[in-house]
Amino acid sequence: MEFIILLVVFGGFMILMSRSSKKMQAKAAEQRESALVVGNTVVTQTGMIGQIVDIDGGVVTLESASGDETQWLSNAINSVIEPPYEHTYAEDDSDDEEADSGFDGLSPRDSDLDRPSDR
Repeated sequence: MEFIILLVVFGGFMILMSRSSKKMQAKAAEQRESALVVGNTVVTQTGMIGQIVDIDGGVVTLESASGDETQWLSNAINSVIEPPYEHTYAEDDSDDEEADSGFDGLSPRDSDLDRPSDR
C-alpha cells in the first residue's frame, strides 16, 4: 500500500515537472519567434551579435558590425538585445578621422604601433 502511495506522489511530481518544462519551452520559442524581425539586433546561442538582414524560412542572415553576413538557423537565435557598439555601416562621412586616414579596420594603425609595449 505504501508503495502505491509513493508511486502516485512520484507520478504527480513528474506530471507537474513536465508541464512546467513545456510551458518554459513554449515561452522561449515565442520569444525567439518575436525576435525574428528584419532590422532587430540579436545574439545567437554561441554569442555572435548581429543585425537581421534577411529571413528565408528557417534560415536567418545576420550582418555583423564589420559588415560580414552569416547565415544561421532560426532556432540558434537566442534573444533581441541593444547593440553594445555604435553602428558604423557603409556611410561615407568625410568628417570621420578614420575614413580620412584610410583605416580599414583590419590592419593596425600607426598610432597602435607607436604605443610602448608592456614587456
